[in-house]
Amino acid sequence: MKFIITFNDVSGSLRTEQVLKRFAYPCVIDAAPRGLGAGCVYIIRTAAQTQEEIASILESAEIGWANIIADEAG
Repeated sequence: MKFIITFNDVSGSLRTEQVLKRFAYPCVIDAAPRGLGAGCVYIIRTAAQTQEEIASILESAEIGWANIIADEAG
Protein backbone atom coordinates (compact mmCIF):
# COMPACT_ATOMS: atom_id res chain seq x y z
CA MET A 1 0.00 0.00 0.00
CA LYS A 2 1.21 3.54 -0.68
CA PHE A 3 1.40 6.21 2.02
CA ILE A 4 2.12 9.88 2.46
CA ILE A 5 4.10 10.96 5.52
CA THR A 6 3.73 14.60 6.55
CA PHE A 7 6.13 16.62 8.69
CA ASN A 8 6.15 19.83 10.66
CA ASP A 9 9.65 20.67 9.42
CA VAL A 10 11.86 20.02 6.41
CA SER A 11 14.56 18.20 8.37
CA GLY A 12 12.14 15.41 9.27
CA SER A 13 11.43 14.70 5.62
CA LEU A 14 15.13 14.67 4.73
CA ARG A 15 16.02 12.32 7.58
CA THR A 16 13.08 10.04 6.76
CA GLU A 17 14.19 9.74 3.15
CA GLN A 18 17.65 8.60 4.30
CA VAL A 19 16.26 6.07 6.78
CA LEU A 20 13.68 4.57 4.42
CA LYS A 21 16.27 4.19 1.65
CA ARG A 22 18.63 2.50 4.11
CA PHE A 23 15.87 -0.07 4.77
CA ALA A 24 15.18 -0.40 1.00
CA TYR A 25 11.74 1.24 1.07
CA PRO A 26 10.88 3.07 -2.13
CA CYS A 27 10.41 6.74 -1.31
CA VAL A 28 10.46 10.21 -2.76
CA ILE A 29 10.30 13.70 -1.27
CA ASP A 30 7.52 15.73 -2.84
CA ALA A 31 5.84 19.09 -2.33
CA ALA A 32 2.79 18.77 -0.12
CA PRO A 33 -0.58 18.95 -1.85
CA ARG A 34 -2.59 22.03 -0.87
CA GLY A 35 -5.20 19.98 0.96
CA LEU A 36 -2.72 18.88 3.62
CA GLY A 37 -2.46 22.33 5.18
CA ALA A 38 -0.22 25.35 5.18
CA GLY A 39 2.19 24.04 7.83
CA CYS A 40 3.18 21.07 5.72
CA VAL A 41 5.72 21.93 3.01
CA TYR A 42 7.30 18.59 2.08
CA ILE A 43 6.01 15.05 2.23
CA ILE A 44 7.44 11.60 1.68
CA ARG A 45 5.63 9.17 -0.58
CA THR A 46 6.46 5.55 0.19
CA ALA A 47 5.08 2.02 0.13
CA ALA A 48 4.74 -0.40 3.04
CA GLN A 49 2.38 -3.08 4.29
CA THR A 50 0.86 -0.89 7.03
CA GLN A 51 1.04 2.58 8.56
CA GLU A 52 2.30 0.97 11.76
CA GLU A 53 5.29 -0.46 9.88
CA ILE A 54 6.35 3.04 8.83
CA ALA A 55 5.63 4.52 12.26
CA SER A 56 7.81 1.87 13.90
CA ILE A 57 10.76 2.68 11.63
CA LEU A 58 10.42 6.42 12.28
CA GLU A 59 10.10 5.92 16.03
CA SER A 60 13.21 3.72 16.07
CA ALA A 61 15.12 6.44 14.20
CA GLU A 62 13.70 9.08 16.57
CA ILE A 63 12.16 11.06 13.71
CA GLY A 64 9.07 13.14 14.37
CA TRP A 65 6.27 13.26 11.84
CA ALA A 66 2.85 14.86 11.72
CA ASN A 67 0.74 12.19 10.01
CA ILE A 68 0.84 9.01 7.93
CA ILE A 69 -2.07 8.72 5.51
CA ALA A 70 -3.04 6.49 2.61
CA ASP A 71 -1.91 7.90 -0.74
CA GLU A 72 -5.12 7.97 -2.75
CA ALA A 73 -3.25 9.24 -5.82
CA GLY A 74 -0.81 6.34 -5.75
